Amino acid sequence: MPLPARLARRTRPTLLSACLALALMAQAHAAPDEAAMDAVGVVADDGSMTTYSDPFCAGYAETFKKQGGDKALVPECPEEPVEPLSDSGITKGERAGAASAKAYLQFKKQQAAALAQRPGAPVLAGFYDKSRDAWVSNEPGIYPINSFDGGRYATISREDVGMGVIDRNGLIVVPLAYPQIGFEQGETFITVRDKADKVGVFDGQGKTLVPARFANVLILDKSYLIGQNPGKNEVFDNTGQVLFTLDRDVVPAGEGLFWFMQEPQRWGLVDARGRTVVKPEFTYTSSFQKGRVSSQKADGENYTIYVNGKVEKQRR
Repeated sequence: MPLPARLARRTRPTLLSACLALALMAQAHAAPDEAAMDAVGVVADDGSMTTYSDPFCAGYAETFKKQGGDKALVPECPEEPVEPLSDSGITKGERAGAASAKAYLQFKKQQAAALAQRPGAPVLAGFYDKSRDAWVSNEPGIYPINSFDGGRYATISREDVGMGVIDRNGLIVVPLAYPQIGFEQGETFITVRDKADKVGVFDGQGKTLVPARFANVLILDKSYLIGQNPGKNEVFDNTGQVLFTLDRDVVPAGEGLFWFMQEPQRWGLVDARGRTVVKPEFTYTSSFQKGRVSSQKADGENYTIYVNGKVEKQRR
């Protein structure tokens, strides 16, 4: 559906403006070749008048509103098609407006279904414009066109408040509160940095996975998130549950284990509950593959470490 609107204004008509509107409409019918350049005024039931740039746009907008479209946020008037030559501009506009209204009603059904999955979720006023892959809004203070750029989410902003995130149904996933927002792991995670320069993480349903109280959040895969502060690391799973806390650096090792470092740069392993599986004796880290990983001790010898904590010296 197109964007908001090649419309002029709504005013209470004076006698002169009403006469002008009738004259313009008459000129549009009398001179078809020049009709696209002539303004058209349409008087509503309440006596107010809307002025459109040409007959096509008048037919488009009025039909869109009459057939169920959003009366407060009429889409931008599209380009008038040349064919069929026998149809007037108003007729072509009415046909285009009916198609846009149908698409709008379909979108509202989709939005209602999404709200049923997230009862009470806040919604940004407007609609999804498929032709431009953007959310169009008339919410005060919100930028009116917010692009998805081919992704599932769009960043929105309000001056002096902050940035937030919406999905294609207009549901607000991240509230308008943050100076900085990013996307990780193919939009699986949405990272935020607040005004106190603390980092947090949301999922795509608006759930807080990691509260914004860390200097940094390490996301190396889709299973674990590590909140990092000086002298303290907290490990979360991908549902936001805290697994364990350590007062030293932590790095995912794979297969449910984590490397931790003890000075002077010696690495050991803990499990998902923070219990030590392998003592900190190794000089470098790597990831488990098929239940095992290789590392080296300070003596220069190589060792195989198994996921159950068994350590074997490798033969030369």
